[in-house]
Amino acid sequence: MVKPQTEPSAICYNRGMTFRTLFFGLGILCTALAGAQYQDYSRMGKTPAELQFIEDPMAIEVKEPSWFWHNPKKNTPAEQLAYAAELEHDGQRDKAIEAYDDLVHEWHATPEALTAQLAIARLESAAGHARAAFDADVYLLAYFAGRFELEPILEDATAQADLMVAREANRTLHFQAGSGLRRNYEKIIHFAPRWRKVPELLLKIAALYAQDGEYASAITVCDRILADWPTYEKLDDVVYAYCDACRKQADKWRNDTGRLRHLERLLAGAQTFRPGHPDSARFARWQQEVYLLRRNRSYAKATFYDNPKAYSVEAALLAYQTFLREFPDAPEAERVRARLAELSLAQKQAPQGETK
Repeated sequence: MVKPQTEPSAICYNRGMTFRTLFFGLGILCTALAGAQYQDYSRMGKTPAELQFIEDPMAIEVKEPSWFWHNPKKNTPAEQLAYAAELEHDGQRDKAIEAYDDLVHEWHATPEALTAQLAIARLESAAGHARAAFDADVYLLAYFAGRFELEPILEDATAQADLMVAREANRTLHFQAGSGLRRNYEKIIHFAPRWRKVPELLLKIAALYAQDGEYASAITVCDRILADWPTYEKLDDVVYAYCDACRKQADKWRNDTGRLRHLERLLAGAQTFRPGHPDSARFARWQQEVYLLRRNRSYAKATFYDNPKAYSVEAALLAYQTFLREFPDAPEAERVRARLAELSLAQKQAPQGETK
């Protein structure tokens, strides 16, 4: 016996209900994810819409229990802590670190977890494992803040970040990008924004930016130090890094007279801010170099437009007038004035509508 076929309308209706259910479930999932992201980014003052699909670079994954990994050998946190300490006493550093880590994963909210995480940071630092020690210090700052003495952990995290920078500089093949090295210092600042050594960390970040050729970012970081820490003890170093970045950025902007003018003003402002700087004469020379770059570019632009076959007389007149307005005492000024007179006369003598 042949079974009756389902009517097309019923098939469409069932498929429609299936798709509606699927999209409704996806909507709930997206809403939940957006809510989770809002909590992740709330401390940064951002909205969920701004960061909907952006990973938080400062997010530190919490250590949680696992079915397959990080299984403690003992039944209570106190017993596990004693077991790990015994391994450490016997010189089995790697096994001790693993045992301490298992404790933190399994019993994160207990007092023993803090002791274990401190032990991990101490052992990794003593072993010279800069990355592991830094991550252990940052984990303490992220999840155990207020329950330990802050200064030693911040000092150790800074030392480990410095060590990673030094090791990367000595390598022939560089395995870590400058952005990763900068982020180490940025994490310390993120979790301890009022620490006394924040301007020092910012200066190191500016140096790494300059090392990567990102001089505009180095200028921005130095400007933040000058604005927020005007009494910083190494202010002369900050001003030097600031002016040096301006000088090197000028070479990248050599064809943009507006930006060169901006850099020239920054160099002048730095000298006014720190008139007694030991390198004031050097800064003045750098400012003069940027001035010459801008002047030469402006003159080249004017002569470029002084081409009757390609541009109108008005374009050349405007370019020459702009040059004279900005550089009235330039060596080329007399030549420009003479050329302006020639162009003005040619413009007057040319029939109306024929100024090329």
